Amino acid sequence: MDNQRFADIVREVFDGLENQTHLPEENVTLPILDAPIYGFAAADDPIFETFRDPEVIGEHFMCPKDWMPEAKTVVVFYFSFSEEVRKRHRASTALMSEAWTCGYGDHAKVVVPFAREMIAALEKEGIKVFNPTWNMDHPGATIPVENGEEDLHWSVAWSTRHVAYAAGLGTFGVHRHIITEKGCCGAMVTLLLDCEMEPTKRTYTDPYEYCTQCGACTGRCPMEAITLEHKRNLKKCNDHTRELMQEFKKGNCAKCMVGIPCEDKIPNKK
Repeated sequence: MDNQRFADIVREVFDGLENQTHLPEENVTLPILDAPIYGFAAADDPIFETFRDPEVIGEHFMCPKDWMPEAKTVVVFYFSFSEEVRKRHRASTALMSEAWTCGYGDHAKVVVPFAREMIAALEKEGIKVFNPTWNMDHPGATIPVENGEEDLHWSVAWSTRHVAYAAGLGTFGVHRHIITEKGCCGAMVTLLLDCEMEPTKRTYTDPYEYCTQCGACTGRCPMEAITLEHKRNLKKCNDHTRELMQEFKKGNCAKCMVGIPCEDKIPNKK
């Protein structure tokens, strides 16, 4: 498949989706996500083997061909949350932001149908497609570690963030989110294809190359769970999420994704 045909399919599928959330308190309807950007990686790229390193993800990580032996390409789609959702979440001083609760809460009703429609459209073109995140019946582990203080390491079978790094979409920040040309406040989905697409060039060599170490996200975190030295403490973040779930029946925080230089772009390094 050529790149133009693939781009046409992406546009047609996204434009055909319901992409709105309603905020009851404001009585307004907002778009949830912007149209996706995407990147390709060769399924046999050696970088995937490096993710098995315990210092990266761990031995539980499964490479693309472990999931689908005939896979030739991995494609990663990144959807930025709309400016309307982000600006309300950015301005909110409450523990829970209605815009984020509704926007993030509804994002799956865009991303999941997008993936399903992409699979259907590509299969009509004679391409076999597989989505690893819908087939996670494989072992993973949450491992206690020391990271300045008690923390967690997630050893998982498939990490969309790391695969996005492999596909040339971006690098990590100290908040541990992926920073793309559209920023870090977004959602992702991955697909494996049995056709060859030209890999997206990785314009970086360091996993944290796009992060300026500005520290803005450290001040945005209500739990002080992010430091420049140790990055985001996943245990503190998880504990905060559980507390929000108990109090509000929802656990959406994401304060560290907005109001920072990499919210919607790659920040400029001085």
